[in-house]
Amino acid sequence: MLGAKAVMLDCDASTSFLPTAEMLAPHLRDARLLPLNSPLNPTGTMYGEQQLTDILDLVLEENARRSSNGSSERPLFVMYDQVYWMLTHGAKHLDPIVLRPEIAKYLVIVDGISKAFASTGLRVGWAVAPADIIRPMNDVIGHVGAWAPRAEQVATAKLLCDHAAVDAYMENMCREAGARLEAVYDGMQSLASEGLPVDCVRPQGAIYVSARFALHGRETPDGQTIETDDDVRRYLLNAAGLAMVPFGAFGARGDHGWFRLSIGVISVEQIKALMPRLRSAIGALKVGRGELVPAD
Repeated sequence: MLGAKAVMLDCDASTSFLPTAEMLAPHLRDARLLPLNSPLNPTGTMYGEQQLTDILDLVLEENARRSSNGSSERPLFVMYDQVYWMLTHGAKHLDPIVLRPEIAKYLVIVDGISKAFASTGLRVGWAVAPADIIRPMNDVIGHVGAWAPRAEQVATAKLLCDHAAVDAYMENMCREAGARLEAVYDGMQSLASEGLPVDCVRPQGAIYVSARFALHGRETPDGQTIETDDDVRRYLLNAAGLAMVPFGAFGARGDHGWFRLSIGVISVEQIKALMPRLRSAIGALKVGRGELVPAD
């Protein structure tokens, strides 16, 4: 709508699929907005303190440069999407303002209830930003017609003011979500330890696990060669009953075998029952000239 040009940065498992200060530095000179998301959808990973602090320092340095040259150049803003911040697992959510208070005047925080409170039908969300940013944001939303009904807004405000109820709910929510995340991670690690071509990043937040199925080039029992991530997705859906989304659906370039696994609608028991089906499906694939991938 504004004619902005997106600059894509490819991230991988070595940085938890999150951009680092070193990756961002060459691009900030001409940037207007830096969007960050933690906990991250689709990967279930989060920023560490040093990793995020380094990025905030870069933004502050760039804005100091812009304000010191006497030009009318607008500052660089950070949009911090923390809609999953209440759903953490073994990691601490970081607040940019706590790390660097002076970032506040360059920060847009985006949040909502649909994720942490499992309220996907109630699209009640909000943003916190400097006045000259939040006013035009409000104008745009008002004309788009995407706001939540007033009754939902009032009910949400009342809920969030009941701190005891929220704390009790989130304690149970995080415990149950964490158990499912660990079940997926443990199951994938077990398959990897057996020599199967799979990998998994330990989940830290949200309701997602990053899993890799390096099945490209293998042949299915019906003679089809797996060539793309979508081929992997389709095969494991049909052969093992596993529904997953390739990272390509979220903008990742290339077929690297990485997928988002969601624990939103599955139990620990169902996860455990899935693993033998995965083992069998992967073990049924042929490599090269008929050599079988070891299943046991």
